[in-house]
Amino acid sequence: MNPKIKLLTLLFVFIISLCLSADYIFSAFLTKTTPVAESNKIYRLTNEQHNNEIPIFGSSRAEKGYYCDNINPNCYNYGFPNQSFDVTALLLNFELKKNKTTPIIIDIHHDFFQHNAYTNINLATYLPFVNTNDSITAFLEQNNRLKPYHYIPGARYFGYYTTYLEPIVENKMKIGNALYLKGGVFDTKKGDSRSIQKRIDNRLDKKLSFTITSENDKQLKQLITCSPDRKFIFVVSPYHWSAKSTVANFDEMLHYFNGLAKSYPNVHFIYFNTDKYSDELFKDTVHLNEAGAKQFSAELQTHLQELEIF
Repeated sequence: MNPKIKLLTLLFVFIISLCLSADYIFSAFLTKTTPVAESNKIYRLTNEQHNNEIPIFGSSRAEKGYYCDNINPNCYNYGFPNQSFDVTALLLNFELKKNKTTPIIIDIHHDFFQHNAYTNINLATYLPFVNTNDSITAFLEQNNRLKPYHYIPGARYFGYYTTYLEPIVENKMKIGNALYLKGGVFDTKKGDSRSIQKRIDNRLDKKLSFTITSENDKQLKQLITCSPDRKFIFVVSPYHWSAKSTVANFDEMLHYFNGLAKSYPNVHFIYFNTDKYSDELFKDTVHLNEAGAKQFSAELQTHLQELEIF
């Protein structure tokens, strides 16, 4: 064999072996089974039972705002950034297939039903399950998020390796202000009124609204009616007053979920009017910090006990 061809062949085999090894290591140890990884939340839902678990779904508002142990020791936080209703519905389908009767907590916000395939789907969260989970693969295909190389072990994680490593390194090395606990990611830094004020100034110019399509409405009601043994607890977690003021039809959101609670016996709706929450309890105008999450979660526990949820 020509020495150059032999060298190129060996180099090619080495690169392929390296890529497959990296794929195996990341799939087995750094994505699905690492508690601080978003993809671990998918793994828990699709591969583990957790009969007594009370799941919490929602966007980063849920991830940063629900301090599980202050609500119930059996809670686990499945919130992650930009989780729209379309994504929550996918996750709920996994949860509702389980033979369980525990309540389900879903965090609600004004753009909960708004979905953009590129904004609301972080591929890194789902790539470990392409080809192995038909529902996830189909969901990504329906949203036109998959490229041919995403189906190929050894190539699918290209461009996402640092995304998986960052939270692991931050957690192990105690870098930054993030506290990872039962799926939640909490900012341990005390709120700063001056930095919050800058965010308020930027936010007040925004014009936001709550919208829901008839298809969203139908799909949500189907999930509720198909699982009469599961209680659905919809919660509007604390809004900073400045964020709330930019949602033109905030009351329409409250009206819609109040209507659900009146129409279905397994639905409850809790709205926290937290205009009284000080800036010190917020990370920014959208998210609570750790202190705010603990206070809100303790108050939520009281509400849930009054409703005899647990």
